[in-house]
Amino acid sequence: MASKNSQQPKKVELNINDMNLYQINAIKQQLDQEIEILEKSIVDLHNAKTKFVGCYETVESFDKLPNDNQIMVPLTPSLYVPGRTVNNNEFLLDIGTGYYIERDRKSTIDYFNRKVQFLNTQMDKIVKSMQEKSAVRQSCLQRQQQLIMAQIAAQQQQQQQSSATGQPKQIPMAKS
Repeated sequence: MASKNSQQPKKVELNINDMNLYQINAIKQQLDQEIEILEKSIVDLHNAKTKFVGCYETVESFDKLPNDNQIMVPLTPSLYVPGRTVNNNEFLLDIGTGYYIERDRKSTIDYFNRKVQFLNTQMDKIVKSMQEKSAVRQSCLQRQQQLIMAQIAAQQQQQQQSSATGQPKQIPMAKS
């Protein structure tokens, strides 16, 4: 059996102070892509959470409906058919991949609450990861600015030396 540590992805620490401008830019671009994916994941999880909250609220509202009450049953977001409540304390839950289970109102509400709590936990994890990646991205941006400013200063110093001696010299560029 594999240990828990072997299942964790290994973190590699890189010192951006030892990198050139090209390497830092590549890391920043990768972080931008990862942050974009995480942002999309947050939106998707939030949409799923909204659906579960809507289901929860619908189940709650059935408590107020009498049996044999006429309702409109959604087949798709834009197609409804008339229906009647038979027992407002029994619900058929779609638990995925075509499987359904029958539950009473309390169990159904508990099911949706667990789903919402799970999604909240997942969103919190993603937000934390996004914050970490954003902090690293910010460090990359700061280091990029430092390197660019150092290049500009070196070019200006080179130009000053060239004009003082009257001879053109080559401008050193950052290592690629």
